[in-house]
Amino acid sequence: MGKGSLVTLVEAPVRTRWMVAYALAMIGVAAGWFGPIQILLPEQAARLAGGDGKESLLALVTAIGAAASLVANPLWGALSDRLGSRRPIFVAGTVVGVAGLLVLSAADSRPLMIGGWVLVQIGLNGPLAALAAMIGDRVPERQRGTVGALFGVAQIVGVVLGTALAVAVGQGAPGYLAVAVAVPALGAALLLIHREPVRISDRTALSLKWPGSQFAWAWLIRFLLNLVNALVLVYLFYYLSDQVGVADAATWVLVLTVVNVLFAGIFGFAGGVLSDRWQRRRIFVAVAAVVLAAGTALLALVPVVAVAIVASVLVGAGWGAYVAVDMAVITQVLPDTETRATMLGVANIAGTLPQLLAPVIAAPIVTRLGGYPTLYLLTAAIAVLALVCLPRLRALS
Repeated sequence: MGKGSLVTLVEAPVRTRWMVAYALAMIGVAAGWFGPIQILLPEQAARLAGGDGKESLLALVTAIGAAASLVANPLWGALSDRLGSRRPIFVAGTVVGVAGLLVLSAADSRPLMIGGWVLVQIGLNGPLAALAAMIGDRVPERQRGTVGALFGVAQIVGVVLGTALAVAVGQGAPGYLAVAVAVPALGAALLLIHREPVRISDRTALSLKWPGSQFAWAWLIRFLLNLVNALVLVYLFYYLSDQVGVADAATWVLVLTVVNVLFAGIFGFAGGVLSDRWQRRRIFVAVAAVVLAAGTALLALVPVVAVAIVASVLVGAGWGAYVAVDMAVITQVLPDTETRATMLGVANIAGTLPQLLAPVIAAPIVTRLGGYPTLYLLTAAIAVLALVCLPRLRALS
């Protein structure tokens, strides 16, 4: 593969069993990430650093892990393109990620905790890169909305599963071991039924048009809408306690998260199916930007519990509308099919980078530059900016 330009032929529709196996694999990857993030890592940081240092240790661990993730995804993608196959990347990355979870299960020091989480981040970016590339490799254009929505919705389900495993089995080593088993178990079915697509020689590849600017605009829109989502969530606990004034902020964070996830899942899957049926992607991105702007503006202007619930419905619905077509949009504007996994790795930076930037942007605004009203009005403006960028995606239907 390495010396020749190869292009996949995507004609036959994927079957329901492939979609189910694909969704299960993505749920496993997401559970491997968010089980630790939601519960296991915070508990471990408290145990290792004590009450006074737990926040700093957790911030250090997650920041180093996020930095490793930024580098790992494009590298896994480039290696996948070099090999011309997704399966080895899926397997190798899963092995590394599970090894990281096992290190975390036994970690009794800060360096081991950091090292374990870095291994998880580096490893699980392998199957993530492979799963993203499989959409372009295996799924015809007319099904990419549905499968792309599964990609996004499965991540949401994985958050719930990973958190539930950590709660049900227990914190510490049992929780990490349960997640370490779940990740490969949920990915096994896809490995068994997935077939690498038929490929053709490089003469056809040379005739492909290079839509580089289209990819750049799609990347920017993905970055902006992911930043909106990250800014909504980053200080939600403090917004509810300090601005809204609820007595039990943790309970209300859970309630709003469940509302958000429920509507994101409904609108994500329904939107993916409809976008395939209509063969339209642009309208879903436009609706997502408008609804996200409305939801975040409500948080800024009316800080009461009832309105926060309505805002969570809107943010969930808007995020779901975008998730419905996100992967379909990105795969449609890829610059070059022979570097599909590499460029999808670059595209995934647009989803990871906002998680790093959100606290940096939000902290000075909340503490010195107008507080939560300013933060959420800025967030609404970012959603509108994504809408303004949309007409530049001329290749998008």
